[in-house]
Amino acid sequence: MTDRETFAPLVFFEYDHKPGHYCLMLSDSNMPATAEAAFAEFGYDGGGYGWAGVARSAVATQAPDLANRFDYDPEAGTFVAYGEDPEALHQLGTLLQQALQDTAVLSALIAAGDPEWFD
Repeated sequence: MTDRETFAPLVFFEYDHKPGHYCLMLSDSNMPATAEAAFAEFGYDGGGYGWAGVARSAVATQAPDLANRFDYDPEAGTFVAYGEDPEALHQLGTLLQQALQDTAVLSALIAAGDPEWFD
């Protein structure tokens, strides 16, 4: 099962090789160019690690109940959150989609985040 629409440009899917394990992913080809300015304002790169920082900030400030319900595995060009709780990943997808669509939301999450979350 792959859902490319609900959280676009994020993709939500269940791993074929590991049923019951899910992933929320944003690849560099789908990261909005407008977000780069928001990351640059704070001295961060807007790649996978940067979006992991945004995700951690969104969870900490808007949905602390999601903490520890999934893990992160970003790469330079890809953001990945994964786990066995699809509902938690759906909630994260909604939070990240807001940041992807609204630069003010993105900037606020970057500003609220711990700098270590963006490395």
